[in-house]
Amino acid sequence: MSIVDENHTRQKPLSVLVVDDEETVCNVVSEILETLGFESHRAYSAAEALSFLERSTPDLILTDVMMPDIDGLTLIYKIRCATESANIPIVVFSAIATTSDREAALSAGASAFLAKPFSSQELKEIIRPLLPSFQS
Repeated sequence: MSIVDENHTRQKPLSVLVVDDEETVCNVVSEILETLGFESHRAYSAAEALSFLERSTPDLILTDVMMPDIDGLTLIYKIRCATESANIPIVVFSAIATTSDREAALSAGASAFLAKPFSSQELKEIIRPLLPSFQS
């Protein structure tokens, strides 16, 4: 998925940072995003994600909640406190998807919540309203 400017020339693709300590999950989600046309970046911990955000600003962040070093909700808080990343849409995806878990994620500053496991169609439907230039 590339951004097209008013002259109808292609610019760089929209980028997504996927954060999950389970390497397989991170890789599968990244592959789905790439088939949708996104440039995908992977971080296998919250610390890696924060390091990435010091160097780059993705268009969207997808993060798990349960991670060993810093949990996903704390990660969201840190992202929201940083001026340069404060407005990046964040989707939380988690295998624990009770109403209180969803509410906690949204209260922490998540833009949306997606229960694991999810389909590529569900992922696309969550992303679409968060990225107006996403045309898929």
